[in-house]
Amino acid sequence: MAYLLAHDLGTSGDKAVLYGTDGTIVAETTVPYPTAYPFDKAAEQNPEDWWSAFCAATRSLLGQPGVSAREVLAVSFSAQMNSCLPYGRDGRALRPAMIWADQRADAEAARIAGEVGLRRVYERTGQRLSAALGVAKMAWFKAHEPELYRQTACFLQPKDTLVFRLTGRMRSDYSDASHLGCFDLETMGWSDEILESAGLSPAKMPELLPSFANAGTVTREASEACGLLQGTPVIMGGGDGACATAGAAIHEPGQAYAALGTSGWIATLGDTPYSDPEERTFTLMHLDGRRYIALGAVQMAGQALNWAAGALYSEMKPADFYKQLPEMVREVPAGSGGLLFLPYLLGERSPWWNPDASGCFIGLTARQGRNDMLRAVMEGVGLNLRLILDVLAAGRPIREMSLLGGVTRNPAFAQLLSDVWQRELRLVAMPEYATSAGAALCAGIGAGVYKGFGDAAGLNPVRETVTPRAENRETYQRALERFTALYHALKPVAFSGDPQG
Repeated sequence: MAYLLAHDLGTSGDKAVLYGTDGTIVAETTVPYPTAYPFDKAAEQNPEDWWSAFCAATRSLLGQPGVSAREVLAVSFSAQMNSCLPYGRDGRALRPAMIWADQRADAEAARIAGEVGLRRVYERTGQRLSAALGVAKMAWFKAHEPELYRQTACFLQPKDTLVFRLTGRMRSDYSDASHLGCFDLETMGWSDEILESAGLSPAKMPELLPSFANAGTVTREASEACGLLQGTPVIMGGGDGACATAGAAIHEPGQAYAALGTSGWIATLGDTPYSDPEERTFTLMHLDGRRYIALGAVQMAGQALNWAAGALYSEMKPADFYKQLPEMVREVPAGSGGLLFLPYLLGERSPWWNPDASGCFIGLTARQGRNDMLRAVMEGVGLNLRLILDVLAAGRPIREMSLLGGVTRNPAFAQLLSDVWQRELRLVAMPEYATSAGAALCAGIGAGVYKGFGDAAGLNPVRETVTPRAENRETYQRALERFTALYHALKPVAFSGDPQG
């Protein structure tokens, strides 16, 4: 046997998967790690926890019956993006990582916007400038911890720290770099202009490689810690959004997918960057280092359904709720009798980028019950994502679309989304494994097992398709128009952040 080892460093833990070269999952494990919230808007993780989780997960997989470290052809990574983690010249992290959820750098983002301009940052980098971007976090670090900044040799992303621990080399890839807000999509390198406006030295940014490039090999010291053989190839890997794209077998223009977990996003692939005039979407580099992923991300997807379960069906166990959900939804006609739900329970990113937006039901009458409200919640998530889908489709024709995430195990939700979007949806065999499949593709291409990202179809093939019901087209078109009008009508009095309106 021969294996490819994929590690997906998420927010809550390291999900490690051992793949056969034919795409089968041989073994998997998840090792959790904590997040610290030391003060308001701060969210940090200790890189030593990432390394410990990696070593524990790797040893667990290599300890499976019949598995040998000699048979691991390569290891690669997917990981959370937009962190700030400075490493010193001695090869040690100088502080905990400010992860993607850290929002402390408001002033730094505003300063960069004032010097460069919001639109220019968006056009050059494909990112909406905000406190969430890595460039703002790095600027905060320099302003508030200047002595540590002077000691910094290189800023690394989560997966890059593992590559460094395994190989001794400080490197990153184009996909991770493209989400930081200081990577120039045209020159395919760090933007001196934006780094200068942030007060950051380009010399402290890592060398960039393609995601499928060999970043080095496992050192003797790393081998003793994690169990991989010394000399095992370490392939760079990519950010989780880019890995999910590749793992969903999205490798040609005209392909798109929706990923629905706690939050959700819709993404398309193109040969050129996609620039939305209203900046409702952002852009990442594909793992191939040549194509561009345009995305729109929402705060609430599956989590809105979880909220409805707790708020409307608190007497039911979660397992019973999800088992009965298809029947409860089928009892309510499309459109929920005119009831609409705006799913802004934690503010919103795309398409509105409004942290003060809040959720609400509109059109509730005495005739309606909790099943109507449940369907309205699901339709609200679908309508909100439809707005993003329409923005993307206006600039990039979409010929086929896949659906990822746990919701694909729920036939009622998948059919509802197909109806709301009026799109045929392809459901892949392993919808929860797209990110690790993307990392496994990087490992396989780097090791010479796969020819390219088109081989993803073998790792995560389509298991079925869901076809939209034409009789619901007009119902959901009218609902979309009302949904959009209601957001704009309510914004001045309910979504302004001012309790007085």
